[in-house]
Amino acid sequence: MLPADLIQVRISGNDATPLWLGPEDHAWLRALIEDFTRIEGLPYREALAFLQEPPQSPAPAHKRRMAIWTLERLCTRDAPPADAAALRDALALEAQRARDAGRFDRPQVVAAAARRLGLSAPDAEEHMFSDLPGRRRLRIPEPLPDPVALAARTNLALAQGLLRQASAVALEIHGNARAVVRQVLLRRLLCTVRGAGAQGARLDISGPFSLFRHTTMYGRALASILPLLPWCSRFALTARCMIRGRPACMRLRPGDPIAPAEPPKEYDSRLEERFARDFTRAFLDWDLVREPEPVESGGALIFPDFAVVHRRDPARRFLLEIVGFWTPDYLREKFERLRAPTQTRLVLCIDRGLNCSTADLPAHARVVWFHKRIEPLSVMAAITAFEIAD
Repeated sequence: MLPADLIQVRISGNDATPLWLGPEDHAWLRALIEDFTRIEGLPYREALAFLQEPPQSPAPAHKRRMAIWTLERLCTRDAPPADAAALRDALALEAQRARDAGRFDRPQVVAAAARRLGLSAPDAEEHMFSDLPGRRRLRIPEPLPDPVALAARTNLALAQGLLRQASAVALEIHGNARAVVRQVLLRRLLCTVRGAGAQGARLDISGPFSLFRHTTMYGRALASILPLLPWCSRFALTARCMIRGRPACMRLRPGDPIAPAEPPKEYDSRLEERFARDFTRAFLDWDLVREPEPVESGGALIFPDFAVVHRRDPARRFLLEIVGFWTPDYLREKFERLRAPTQTRLVLCIDRGLNCSTADLPAHARVVWFHKRIEPLSVMAAITAFEIAD
């Protein structure tokens, strides 16, 4: 996702419109791609200086900076030579010896240090600082994206960068809504889901700017939903952002040039896979159903990760939801919804390490805490407690 200082939007009143790259930009994008082929093997600092020179094809400066950033993310840098730091240590030692003897001569010092490592003096000069970030050589991927693909990648990075500046996001989706909701739940975003007509859903998601900590990680998690939106039949996303020090509203709709991801996968995370394997092995009398139907509670939709159903008594049915990023207020609201009379019994498994607030959790909260792994015995203890309470 683009860093804040590279994000380009057109602001009118309270609305911020992203400056997308389109067909009108393909000519200079092609020239930029050719420039990248010319900097293969150059030290990163020299390559960057070359790219900052006037382009061979006229280009909007702000858009060109976004495209350069996108191409840079596709490149790699050579691993630093293992002998660079050792060479500097040898140079420091030989220089001190020369000064102590009162006969300091730089070429002789470099030659003596080079001999320690089995290098020639010219090689020592070349490798002396080659492990520094700006001196590591740039490697260009093969093949580079064409202008159409580069514009799509840059536009996606622009939209994701804007979401990273968001304090709140409202998203309405129709058609393939489950895939987007699954991604939201998989990345454990702070989200409330409500129904929106047949096969539709409205998601109200907290943005990174609303959190106290974990904002960078949370911003990446939020940005991961964007490539799934083109797979919906229609969607409408509205984000309240802080752009250039002022609040603004960014909107995305079908037709905006966001590059789609691969088709949504059927399976979720390793955490869920491991829990499913451990639970079904530990409790043969219980079945674990992935992705049961959503449940309406307190005007909101809850998309549980699993349903736990007794094999011989289907009435003994419980829902399991895994919570990642959380604040006490977020959980307090969820607990209140779960008290609705129509709510099916639900066990919340909460990642202890992803609290995004400094406040304390309410003392009455009943949850299964976990760290990296959900213990089936703890889940079964929660289920048993529900049955005793009933």
